[in-house]
Amino acid sequence: MSDKPGASRPAAQPTAKVDVPFGAHVELLRFFMGRRAELVERVQGLLNAQRQPPQHLQDRRLLARRFGDAFFTLPGVAPDRARLRGQLEEAHWAIGFEPRETPGVHNDLVNPAEMMRRAFHLWAQTRWPGRNGRVRYAHTLFDVFAIRQLALLAMRVWDDGASGAGERLAEIQSLLDELRRGAPADQPVLVRDARWLIPLATSPATEALEPYFRVAERIATAFSADDRLAIQQAVARTAGGHLRSYLHYQVTQRGKSLDDGELIALVRRSNALDFSLLIDALAPLLEAYEHAVRQDDRERRLALADSVCQGVSVDPELFVERTDLLGRHSMVEELFEATDGDRRVVATPLGRRHARLLEEYEARIERVAAQLHEDCRHFRPAPGGYSPYGLLYGFTSNILEHIALKSSQPDAIARFGLEDAFTAGGADKLAWVDGWRKLPHVAPDVQKLYAYPHAFAETMFARVEDALGKRARAAA
Repeated sequence: MSDKPGASRPAAQPTAKVDVPFGAHVELLRFFMGRRAELVERVQGLLNAQRQPPQHLQDRRLLARRFGDAFFTLPGVAPDRARLRGQLEEAHWAIGFEPRETPGVHNDLVNPAEMMRRAFHLWAQTRWPGRNGRVRYAHTLFDVFAIRQLALLAMRVWDDGASGAGERLAEIQSLLDELRRGAPADQPVLVRDARWLIPLATSPATEALEPYFRVAERIATAFSADDRLAIQQAVARTAGGHLRSYLHYQVTQRGKSLDDGELIALVRRSNALDFSLLIDALAPLLEAYEHAVRQDDRERRLALADSVCQGVSVDPELFVERTDLLGRHSMVEELFEATDGDRRVVATPLGRRHARLLEEYEARIERVAAQLHEDCRHFRPAPGGYSPYGLLYGFTSNILEHIALKSSQPDAIARFGLEDAFTAGGADKLAWVDGWRKLPHVAPDVQKLYAYPHAFAETMFARVEDALGKRARAAA
């Protein structure tokens, strides 16, 4: 149930790189945004499908083709623009990010065709909406389409080298802002910050391993310090949330205890890739946290501490107390080791990089454990409120799917987006998260099963606080 495959899986090899004209895709998205009203009307027509055969309403490929046709047959889409259709997906898959097919599991970046399919299932079980309801959901699907394209485009910002990556990311941010300005007030936010699009784009599970580390290297070298740290905070929070959700599944569905030895061994054995990528994000975050402590920058210090605590929450004993064991549990052998001409095992460049980051992480977590322990009290789950330690989802993309499907209901809360799911809040945010499953076609027992788990959130946080306290006392 990991966002990434386990380290024991053979590393699939990416195919040939696909050249992507970044500027042409930016212009195409701006063209679509300028024709939003026409496109929403076309999508609304696709949603008026209650008399179509049920099998057509659940055929993802058919729905994807119809949705794409609505956009690319629009008057004014010249042949050079039409040729861009599907290119971003092709380029993303070519570098190793083609989603792994798993029977019975939707594993893809948030997709308007999938959201059409889910809405059709909901409406078939309840009632089909009238024109106003269809138009409202058509606006959501327009935004889902744009977010998908922007996330894929965010993976292309460094194609021409690191020097222009920051400017390209800023251009994507301007498109994201323009998308929000053009949406009706009742539409969900989905994503505000373009820097969150990079971990979003890499969230579905794949067969290839190496591309994740190539992206991590580019994040570390292609952006300004502010952009880099914002992306690494998003990585730490989403990875931590994903693995906490896995633990919740094991505890509730399989009757395991969080202290169960078999469960601990399973998590550590099957998530080496996630752990190594977490270290890749956490090491520079700890460096920035140390700097913020020295500079007495309280706001920045707390924001960084929040990200670090969410990241280490996946296994506080390993990431805080027993960092001497972290190396073996974050080892991706097929990428970090090779044999030389004398058949001796040697570290690869990725292996040496990981070893350096691991060493930095171990040294820094010991130095700042006391300060983190002091700061973590600000993130303790509040009674009746919302904490990200109780957030449940499979892949990061699933959060957007929940938000989008809920928008088909008139009681949907529209002011929160992806980033807000990873910050604490009050009863209004708790209602927003709980509302994702409170749909008329979802059975009451399923709604109860996936209701926000207050006790689990408190337990997960307490484990972090306890581990930091022990490490701080040991260091003292």
